[in-house]
Amino acid sequence: MKKILHSINTFALATGLLCASVSCTDDFNDLNTNPNSASSGTADLFLPHGIQSAVDTYWGGTLGQDIGNLYAQHWARIQYTDIDQYTVSADVYNLAWQNFFIEALADYQRVYTISTETGNPNYQAVSLIMKAWVFSLLTDIYGDIPYDQALQGLDDTLLPTYTSQKDVYAGLIGDLKTANDLITLTGNSISGDILLNGNMLKWKKFANSLSLRILNRMLDKSDASLDVKTEIGRILSNPTQYPIIASNADNIQLNYLDATNNNNPVNQNRKTRDDHRVSATLVNRLLELDDDRLTVYANLPADGGPYKGVPNGLAASDANALGLSKTSTVGSYFVAATAPGVIITYAEVLFLKSEMAYKGITSAGDMEENYKAGITASFAQYKLTVAPAYLEANALKSGEQGYYQLIEQKWISLFGQGIEAWTEFRRTGIPTLSPPLLNTNGNVIPTRLPYPTSEESLNYENFSSALSNQGGQNDMKLKLWFAK
Repeated sequence: MKKILHSINTFALATGLLCASVSCTDDFNDLNTNPNSASSGTADLFLPHGIQSAVDTYWGGTLGQDIGNLYAQHWARIQYTDIDQYTVSADVYNLAWQNFFIEALADYQRVYTISTETGNPNYQAVSLIMKAWVFSLLTDIYGDIPYDQALQGLDDTLLPTYTSQKDVYAGLIGDLKTANDLITLTGNSISGDILLNGNMLKWKKFANSLSLRILNRMLDKSDASLDVKTEIGRILSNPTQYPIIASNADNIQLNYLDATNNNNPVNQNRKTRDDHRVSATLVNRLLELDDDRLTVYANLPADGGPYKGVPNGLAASDANALGLSKTSTVGSYFVAATAPGVIITYAEVLFLKSEMAYKGITSAGDMEENYKAGITASFAQYKLTVAPAYLEANALKSGEQGYYQLIEQKWISLFGQGIEAWTEFRRTGIPTLSPPLLNTNGNVIPTRLPYPTSEESLNYENFSSALSNQGGQNDMKLKLWFAK
């Protein structure tokens, strides 16, 4: 899959999008004539590369493994621990921005343009949904981003302005509704869909479940750019028109292949690296809960001892002293070549509904029922059966205690989905996590990634304005809108 568009993702494609995410000159734009542009390609050529490049970056690249999974304290570093102490090189946040804008969003924009010209609404819908997911990742990670003027660099020279996070979220809800309404369940077949295999009902469920995730980010915000409760009601009160994920069979995930370049990127990493372990934060909590998911999330140490996590952010000497063979590696399920790259699950949707019910959304159903069903679905995702005794021991308490239980269970269920787990921690402050004793971020668990250096050097006016509008500096302590 990774090589499908190797010849298409050339200099011209990259620079065409850089006009949207950074800047280009008029002279350079004149040179930017791409023989493989939308007018000479087909949607099925661009779609698979766009899907895999985004999932690879989010799930298995440095962004997923060393930002999301570490900062959510699901994983920890046992070697080269600097990044677990919040020392992040510019290459990390530059590459994530580039991969999402240049590799993924550019492809979705081409799919949209082609399908508009050819009159296939299902391709249009798929491109809108994938764009919405990637833009949601970008704003969750960085804050305000180029959105309203993004991707126009494929056609024009542009220094894009930044759109506020609250307006990005509102725009994504509109795009996802449009996508749902565009989809036809008969006719207008699509090819190149390596994510959902052309199942357009699943694409509807993806669109509406992603909408619920985004709306939940906005639910507590009095200055949201739309009526959040009305939008939630629109989806939950009309499951025929706006279906959502309804079982683990509906989970939105990229099923990797046991083949070079198409395998799970975590598997590819493990062929040459052994830098990660399961975080002691997670291991200790699952041991306290007597939670069978630990048997999937972590491996027993190679020396035959009991499960043992690694504290986050240790000095290199202290981490080495723990011993590679005496600590729990990330579970074999997650490092297998064919392990899926998971985007959104049935368990998450149930936990979203439980939180919405807690906050007074009647169409979300009963908080406790959704909570129990979410735990059950999370276990079942890994072919585990939750014991009645576990549900009884973790019965939902009332008030804020129950809310803490709910979000903690959601955090547990998001293992592997590091960016989402980190985002939920930043939004709620749950579970109670402490930064490592050795850290370079002023004793603050990172709240965002800095904008890439290219934005500061080539789009400075808009870059500077975005930081000013958010009331901070380009660091990892600036609180984003959803977390304020």
